[in-house]
Amino acid sequence: MSNITVSSDVDTMLQSADKTSIRTSVFNNFTAVSRLSTNFGTAELTPIQNFQPATDDTLANLCVDASGNVVRGSQEATFAFNRTQLNGLTGQKITLLSAPGPGKCIVVEDSHWLIEIDPSKDSAAALVDLTCEIINGQTPYKVATQITAANLSNIAGYTKVANDGNFGMYSMDVPQLDRISQFNEPMTIRAKNSDGVTNFPDNFASVKLKIKYRVFDSTTF
Repeated sequence: MSNITVSSDVDTMLQSADKTSIRTSVFNNFTAVSRLSTNFGTAELTPIQNFQPATDDTLANLCVDASGNVVRGSQEATFAFNRTQLNGLTGQKITLLSAPGPGKCIVVEDSHWLIEIDPSKDSAAALVDLTCEIINGQTPYKVATQITAANLSNIAGYTKVANDGNFGMYSMDVPQLDRISQFNEPMTIRAKNSDGVTNFPDNFASVKLKIKYRVFDSTTF
């Protein structure tokens, strides 16, 4: 069950819903540990606890509905782009999540961008935004999530100056723009620019995007 995240509340809910067999199979080997540190500076807490994903850290939340059924809630998806693929995004849109079907819409809840640089290359600014869109008739509201050229450049620059590995992280738990969700539309990604730029600088090795999203159904909402 390494690809499922749970909370301590779910165990209580399952037990009260008399889901004994599910509770036993899922939770017996899971230990949720919370710690209180009152001696700051000498008793720091490790952020790494048990049952961390061993390989693929792309998760789905296990939830309980109003009838006590175990259901899928928010879930994650992870996408990786090497430099060649990043350059390809300047000329076209790529579909990341397909259209969910009639009466259903995709809503992105948060996103994390993992930027890998090549420290052997000179630092150079990115000139494009990486933008994920869910097509909407209201054009200003179609951005699901994005990382701007300025933030890409800042992360690359800070990472090289820090000289402490090749990676930097950018996270958003709210959209930069208001969104009006459109039903049965895919989520795409493209590199937006207005200056004819077609290539990322050599110091960008790769970008990975991890999103958390829900698929809402108009018939069960």
